[in-house]
Amino acid sequence: VKLPSGFRAAVTLGPRVTKDRLTQGCMRMRKLGNGHSVVFFAPIEVDRSIRSAAQKADHDGVDVADILHWAMLETCTDIQMRASQWIEQGSDFKMRHSAW
Repeated sequence: VKLPSGFRAAVTLGPRVTKDRLTQGCMRMRKLGNGHSVVFFAPIEVDRSIRSAAQKADHDGVDVADILHWAMLETCTDIQMRASQWIEQGSDFKMRHSAW
């Protein structure tokens, strides 16, 4: 679907959104930055998390840099939570591979 110039898409932010998911959602706008734009929507708990990461008060505005910073922190947390699982999967693969 070819969207006209000036088209704006809504990107919803949920808990534990990683940079990869955020990028994938935004880049569905093929001309992002060249005629297309996005606007972010988030539930109150995600808004609080973004403001906490950016050290902003409730009355302060949130900008794209704040959202990107929050998404990177969520990505780091996700990596830390999955590291032991990846180690286990790698060890299992190595054992199976060496058995052949």
